[in-house]
Amino acid sequence: MDEMRVRTIVDEDWKARVQREKDMARKRDAGASPQTPSDENAQDAAEPEGDINPAFEALVSTFATQTMFCLGFIAAPGQAAPTLNLDQAKESLEVLLMVSEKTRGNLTASEKAILQETLAELQRLFSARVQQVQAEAMHRAGINPSNLRGDQPS
Repeated sequence: MDEMRVRTIVDEDWKARVQREKDMARKRDAGASPQTPSDENAQDAAEPEGDINPAFEALVSTFATQTMFCLGFIAAPGQAAPTLNLDQAKESLEVLLMVSEKTRGNLTASEKAILQETLAELQRLFSARVQQVQAEAMHRAGINPSNLRGDQPS
């Protein structure tokens, strides 16, 4: 049998692009004064419109899908019914929140909008699912959620 040769291909173009971006950031930071919180908001407003990086969109979509799967809105392939895992859903949301925090000021307006809209919707769905699970648990325990004060019916 012939020996299989493995070739590693290095894309040099991305390295050059990253280096240019680093150089531009250094120049921008060297000419800028220390930012105050109001300056930070101004910087967010001055973000370039630009296109959405497909890799960034795929990243957000991957975590959104994972969260939807964990919230029981999507069934796993080959599974008849979806499963619910609130802890994992919370972790996926926390990762997206971390991405939002760590990329602040480095996203185009379109990327920022996609991330914020996705986070808002996933947080809304997570909150609704938690409330639903709590209501079901109270119902199983014989507690009427609409009468939490324990008032006797008249």
